[in-house]
Amino acid sequence: MFGKGLITGMRVTLKHFFGKKATFCYPEEKLPMPERFRGGHLKLDYKKCIACQLCSMACPNGAIELKVVTDAQRKRHLTSYIHHMGRCMYCDLCIENCALHSLHWDQNYEISAYHREAFDYEVLTDSDREYLKQVMEAAAANPAPPIVPKKPVPPKPAEAAKPEKEGEKAEEKTETEGKPNE
Repeated sequence: MFGKGLITGMRVTLKHFFGKKATFCYPEEKLPMPERFRGGHLKLDYKKCIACQLCSMACPNGAIELKVVTDAQRKRHLTSYIHHMGRCMYCDLCIENCALHSLHWDQNYEISAYHREAFDYEVLTDSDREYLKQVMEAAAANPAPPIVPKKPVPPKPAEAAKPEKEGEKAEEKTETEGKPNE
């Protein structure tokens, strides 16, 4: 049909022309960001994190820097989690690889700075560091028992060789003897 593209374009134009306007007074009102927005700072639920380091291994640019410490009960805990936003390409691979879904983006899209060092963001908060201190003290008070190596199991005595039945031997011989050599 001639003019179908024109009619479709005019329908979209008229829909937006008569639809609800989305105007915000920017500094006072912030734009509502969708739930799956990729950007801003990484937020970490520290109590869920098991310090597996999958997020830093998945990052193609090396934008995540972790420091992990092991307590007296041989559990790993994060002591430092630095997100280098200047290197990050916001590919979301770190969040997808997080086994316990403890990482997510915040909804902040206002990221600007005058110096490169301002883009290095420490994800752990002071409350997270206090929690780590309490956990480490509790682990030091109740250390895990030492690992005792298992004693090697002695090999089982070999079972006595069972005598073969004479009928089976005879069948095998006849099968091999009955075939002509080529």
